[in-house]
Amino acid sequence: MSISAIGNGQTPIAQQLQQVQQTHHHGHGRMMKAGMDAAAKALNMSTSDLQTALKGGKSLSDLATSKGVSVDALTADISAALTKANPSLSSDRAQQIAQRLIA
Repeated sequence: MSISAIGNGQTPIAQQLQQVQQTHHHGHGRMMKAGMDAAAKALNMSTSDLQTALKGGKSLSDLATSKGVSVDALTADISAALTKANPSLSSDRAQQIAQRLIA
């Protein structure tokens, strides 16, 4: 099942994943992939399992709680990955993006 096959009941992260899939050539996909890889690592999951959970309606916040990972730690890991993927991104902006992904 592709991300684009998700119905109207999409979680915000699933919607963002779909947008990234559509705009991958603009460089946003690289940042989103880095953020998702960092989230998966922090949650001790594969990226594929994380995407499946998100498509199933779970939020990153839900997953962090169920895995015993603090939202602050998850935010920091995603933010660091975004900054590494795009060095021109300020740390404040990376943190804002990470917080939006987790909410």
